Amino acid sequence: MFGKDVTAEFVVDDGANSGRVTVFQICWRACDPLAVSLTLISRPEHPALPQGHWVAPRDALRTGLERTVGDGDVRIGPDPEQRGIRLDLADGEKSKVVVLATAPLRRFLDRTERLVPTGQEHTEQELDTVLADLLQD
Repeated sequence: MFGKDVTAEFVVDDGANSGRVTVFQICWRACDPLAVSLTLISRPEHPALPQGHWVAPRDALRTGLERTVGDGDVRIGPDPEQRGIRLDLADGEKSKVVVLATAPLRRFLDRTERLVPTGQEHTEQELDTVLADLLQD
């Protein structure tokens, strides 16, 4: 089970006129099943173009399909105007808005939950092992 990753990429800016593309990548790892990595990448890479990295709870992404959740750097919720899911991402003084299609995000979450179902992210024995390792350091 561990070592399996589920990744999806969404083009959020087709760059039709500018020669650039902005990609929003989401990645989940079975070894850290509660978290989803969110990365905004601009191609070609340039400091003035959108970019950033955030982490959100997997259950927040699922809840965000139905209602707005989150605070701080990541807020997720339905965007009825664009028929998708809106992610408001803060990075210091900068903020970015990404809207994803609902169906591909739902499929991504379904794939993660087939590998590690919600509620079964860590067994008590796994947590004891992690705590023991931390205390030995």
